[in-house]
Amino acid sequence: MAATVRVLIVDDHEVFADALTVCLGDYPDLEVVGVATTASRCLALVAAVDLDIVVLDLALAGEDGLTVAREVLALRPYAGIVVATGIEPDGQVVDAVQLGVRGWVPKTASAETLVDAIRGVSRGETRIPAQLLANALMSMSRDRPELLAGSVGMSELTGRELEVLGCLVEGMSRTEIGDLLHVSPNTVRTHVQSILHKLQVHSALAAVSIARRAGVNGVGVPAG
Repeated sequence: MAATVRVLIVDDHEVFADALTVCLGDYPDLEVVGVATTASRCLALVAAVDLDIVVLDLALAGEDGLTVAREVLALRPYAGIVVATGIEPDGQVVDAVQLGVRGWVPKTASAETLVDAIRGVSRGETRIPAQLLANALMSMSRDRPELLAGSVGMSELTGRELEVLGCLVEGMSRTEIGDLLHVSPNTVRTHVQSILHKLQVHSALAAVSIARRAGVNGVGVPAG
């Protein structure tokens, strides 16, 4: 039997937090170990309870959600953070990826999408939508190239190739990537071949390794 994933919910909307608690209670492999509506309560619970995942709203009653995430990871470096937010991502995805956030789910998404993100992040996977992940990589490559030092060819990838690479990091098959991006498996194969050529590697696994060193696995991008 799989281990239970212990979840802390952090959201200043009590109705949403209560509804999410009830929703996650329907999944036997998930256990809500606490609910916080403020940053201070969140950090108190992080210090006091055993947890695996923090589901965090970025718009937390005037608090900077990413600052809260940074403080959570300072207390629990191996905790997984899944952002569940109703705000537009703008440039926050870049900051989140660099910080160590591994999941990003809009509040308009289905419960199944959030549960998949919680489960995936608990396994060390990334659950950030491909387009957001691609935009984050493009921004890091363009604005802070030192963050991608050692990742040969990352800056040469097109937006679509970055999307495909992001999907590979998430562990998706070529068929799943094709379904998500609405292209044929052959087109996905062509993109993968181009990625391998630009990154100067011979396997998708090696490409994923380079992407993870660039921070795509959500562990965080090393400082330059």
